[in-house]
Amino acid sequence: MKKLRKIEELIKDSDIASISQKAASSFRGVLSDDEIDSCIKNAVWKASSKFNPKEKTKFTSFLYKGVKFECSGQARLNRRKKACSLSKFDKAVNINDNFNGFNRIDMLDEISVCEDPMLIYDRFYRNMTIKELADMHNVCGETIRNRIEKNLKKIKKSLTDG
Repeated sequence: MKKLRKIEELIKDSDIASISQKAASSFRGVLSDDEIDSCIKNAVWKASSKFNPKEKTKFTSFLYKGVKFECSGQARLNRRKKACSLSKFDKAVNINDNFNGFNRIDMLDEISVCEDPMLIYDRFYRNMTIKELADMHNVCGETIRNRIEKNLKKIKKSLTDG
């Protein structure tokens, strides 16, 4: 209970609040106010438990980096959720493509079992390279290869199971 009071006091502290808001300011428009508030609270919680006063870093600097880290993690999570929504496929497939209505529906049904259907779509239907996908997702090429392999196994399992 004492720890909870300390965190509540830290959150209400005007210096802590202004530093936290400054750190989160670059995420305005990317994250909702509730998400930013949640990121700040998580960062204060983690900073209060992990900060070591013996280190040469000030608590406020430690907190600033923590808020940035929490916000970037939330933004990355939001991008993943958005990439997985199938409504994005309808915009991505142009009517002039070689897909007629039935083939498009079949393709969407099959890749919807993936964890990252847009990755499969971009790789095999838009013919994007591993490097292009890695740059787009801000990860290395090996990570993209692993994700593609994992998603293809899910598609194969879905097709063989019927």
